[in-house]
Amino acid sequence: MRRRLLALSTLALSILLAALLGPLISTYASDRTQELFVTRQADLNRFAVVAANALETGSVSSLRSELDRYEEVHGARVVVVDADRRTIAASSGDLEPASVPRQVTRALAGNSAEKPAPVWPWSDDTFVLASPIGRDAHVLGAVLMEAPTEGVRDDVAARLALLVVAGLAVLLVAAAGVAVPLVRWILRPVDDLDEAARRVAHGDLATRVPASAGPPELRRLATSFNAMANHVQVAQRQQSDLVADASHQLGNPLTALRLRVETLSADAEPEDAAQLDLVLAETDRLTRIVDSLLDLGQIGAEPPPVTEVDVAAAVRARCRIWEQAVPGLTVGAPDRILALATVEVVDVVLDATLDNATKFALGSPVEVTVGEVTIRAADATETAAVEIRVRDNGPGVRDEDLAKVGARFFRGAQHQNVHGTGLGLAIVRAHVVQLGGTFAVGRPPGGGFEVRVTLRSPAPGSSAARRGAAPAAR
Repeated sequence: MRRRLLALSTLALSILLAALLGPLISTYASDRTQELFVTRQADLNRFAVVAANALETGSVSSLRSELDRYEEVHGARVVVVDADRRTIAASSGDLEPASVPRQVTRALAGNSAEKPAPVWPWSDDTFVLASPIGRDAHVLGAVLMEAPTEGVRDDVAARLALLVVAGLAVLLVAAAGVAVPLVRWILRPVDDLDEAARRVAHGDLATRVPASAGPPELRRLATSFNAMANHVQVAQRQQSDLVADASHQLGNPLTALRLRVETLSADAEPEDAAQLDLVLAETDRLTRIVDSLLDLGQIGAEPPPVTEVDVAAAVRARCRIWEQAVPGLTVGAPDRILALATVEVVDVVLDATLDNATKFALGSPVEVTVGEVTIRAADATETAAVEIRVRDNGPGVRDEDLAKVGARFFRGAQHQNVHGTGLGLAIVRAHVVQLGGTFAVGRPPGGGFEVRVTLRSPAPGSSAARRGAAPAAR
C-alpha cells in the first residue's frame, strides 16, 4: 500500500507540475514564433514595395539579386508572382507557388500574411508567409517567403529541457518533502492497526492502538478497534470465568455423587452392583468431560509464554513414556530442531494423539516423525515451520468425517462405543492455533489415520539454526 500511495501522490504532483509548466513553455513558444513572424513580416513588406516598383518598371534583375542575397544571409527563400500567379523573380531556392496555393490566394485577395502556429521542436523546418503587392488598392501580385524555423525550434527545445529538468527537481523535492511524510502520516495508523490485529489474532487480547494520530477517519477506526478489543477481551474473560466456575461447581456434586454410588455399590446385590458400576463409569466420563472443558476454557485467557523449544528432544522424551502402552511406536526426529512454542504443547499433542492410537488403532504400529517444512500462505509468502506428524495404521476415519475431526465432542460413527470424551484433538488444535501453528488430519497412503501439527520456527540467525542432518529412528 505504501508504494501505491507514493506512486499515486507522485503522479498527482507530476500532473500539477505539468499543468503549471505547460502554459509557461507554450507562452515561450508563442513569443518566439511571434518574434520570428514580425521580423520576417517586416522583410516581406519591404520586398512587396521593391517588387511593386519592379513590376511597374519591368526591371526585375536587381530584385532577383536582392532576393538571392537575402536567402544567402537569412536562409529564407523568396518568390515574387504577378496577379496571374506567374513567377516574376525568385531566389535560388526551390519554393514553388503552386505548392502553397492557400497562401497565394490569400495574398492576391489583398490580405496580409497570417500568423503561423507556435513553433515546437517537433514542428516543420519552415513556414510560408505571403503578402500582397499593391499600388493604390490595386493588387499587382504577391511575395512568398519560406522562413526557416531552426533557431526558434532550438530555443524552444532548450527552454523545454530546462523546464523539464527543473520540474523533475521540484518533483523530487516535493516527493521527499511532501509525499513521503504525507504517506507516512496516513499509513502509520494503518500499520499500527495491522500489527494490532495480527497480535489479537495470535491471542494477545490486551493489544491496543493509539487513537490520536493520522487522519480523522483512521483515528475513529482506531477507537472502534480498541472498543472491539475491549469487548472481545471481556467476552473471553467472561467465557473463561463461566467455564471455570461451571467446572468447579460441577466438580463437587460429581465427587459427592461418586462417593454415594460407591457406598451403595459396596452394600448392593451383585445385579445392582453391576448397574451401579455403570453409573460410576458414566460419572468418571462426565468428570473427564468437565476437566477437558476447563482446559479448553483456559486456552486463550492469557497469551502463553512462548520460548524456543527443542521439539525433537521433547518428542523423544514423551514417547519414552508412551512406549509401554504403544509397543509398535517408532520415532523419527533430528538431533535438534527448535520451534516457538510452550514447554507443554508437545506433551499435549502426543498425549492426545497417542491416546487415540491406543483406542482406535490398538495393536497397529504408530509412527511419530519430526521435521522442518515450508508453509505457503494465501498471499504466496513462505515461512519455515516445524512439523510433528503422528500416524497409526489402524482402520482410520471415513472420508466424510475427516473435516469434522478436531471439533469439540466429535466422534466418528464407528467409534461411538469407544471410551473417550471427543475433546482430545479439539484441545490440541486450540493449543496449536493459539501459538500461531496449524492443525490438520488426513488418510495417508496405505491407510490409517494421521495428525499433522506445525509450530513456527524461530527467525533466521537465531540459535535455532543448529539442526541435525538426518532423523534418528528408535
